Amino acid sequence: MWIPYDLAGSFKAETSASTIERSNADSSVRDVLVGFFVRNPITQSWEIDIRAEAVKDVLTAELDGMPAEIACYGDETGKLSEIIYRVKSAEPYVAFDACRHDLEDRLARWTLELGRGMAVAGWRVADPANEARWRCTPFRPSALDLDLEAVAFAPDDLKPLLRLYQRARNASDPAWRLLNAYAVLKCWRAGEAPFPAQPQRPALTVTLEMLVHSGALGCAANFKDQPLASLVDALEVWRDAVLQDLEAPGEGVHGLRGEARWRLAHMANLADLAARETLIREIARRRSPDLALAS
Repeated sequence: MWIPYDLAGSFKAETSASTIERSNADSSVRDVLVGFFVRNPITQSWEIDIRAEAVKDVLTAELDGMPAEIACYGDETGKLSEIIYRVKSAEPYVAFDACRHDLEDRLARWTLELGRGMAVAGWRVADPANEARWRCTPFRPSALDLDLEAVAFAPDDLKPLLRLYQRARNASDPAWRLLNAYAVLKCWRAGEAPFPAQPQRPALTVTLEMLVHSGALGCAANFKDQPLASLVDALEVWRDAVLQDLEAPGEGVHGLRGEARWRLAHMANLADLAARETLIREIARRRSPDLALAS
């Protein structure tokens, strides 16, 4: 079963609805705590190669006009594993967005200095005054059964696209996921080899299930029951934004914040899921004649 791996769009309540409602209704400036779990993207361990003892001082900063304190904490190995912000804010999500933007800038600078990979693994947010909490950590699904004989069929000319899709599926960065998934979809949309030049029937459409599973229902509901080709055309805008960021850093995707970033994450998930659908359908189309001849 396909599941969304990306974290950028996740902000899930961990406490009762009444606490969340109180927090949303509270317009007073108060303490908001935002903690980020960090990870090594190579080893996948929830720590980065910085000694926690070396970064024990509490930093003060101003994030989008909000006073903040930043503290670093280590795990049992002594490596840095969590960074917690205490922000004076009237809006927890605004505080979270400012903290995440600040941390990504810091991780980028630390990565340059130390030459080690660093990434965000998840986060937790708390509004102590209203007893409200949110949390986001990667979903860890159960293992699935695999029939080795059933999945052995993979035509040679499809294998490069299968590897492209694997890159999309393995990526933790939504921009990289979108680039690779879009490359598969563009090939399908143009009817270029290894896909057939003529569209196959029935035509592929964007289903409600796809929108829900990708998390894109809130930002792409207008694509429901529309031809998949129309989604691919719309994804070109997001592909161009990612490429623009490579040519003009800071003006493209990585300069997006708040709702725009949320949309990118979910459109990347939708592109990922749509690319999978085109490849699964193409493999099934080619396999049908082989099965018919074998029967």
